[in-house]
Amino acid sequence: MYPVSVTYISAVMAGVLAAAALAIWPWARRRGRFAIAGVLTLVSWIAWHLLLNATRATGFDVDAPVIRVSWEDVGSGVVTLFLIALIFGLVTERREAAIRVVGAASIAGLVALILDVFV
Repeated sequence: MYPVSVTYISAVMAGVLAAAALAIWPWARRRGRFAIAGVLTLVSWIAWHLLLNATRATGFDVDAPVIRVSWEDVGSGVVTLFLIALIFGLVTERREAAIRVVGAASIAGLVALILDVFV
């Protein structure tokens, strides 16, 4: 595992990249959805990595032999997807089509996964 300071720096990067990726989509620009998703990406990244550090889950940071992605990387994407879909679906975007909510959550989750591969 890496130091907690790296967690916070990479969380900011994840939030900014997720917000930037979503800002390309006109639906996400309306009502600042891209910014909300960026903040939620940051929060989910911190929560996931602090959980891994607190439990000393070093076995999660082992890359699969073929696809070069670890469970830690996948967890970053899944936790981000879950949190954004949950907050958008239950709180901020209750009247929106599910495909848009899940699409936005999936984009942010994919950005978090890809960034975690390189961090």
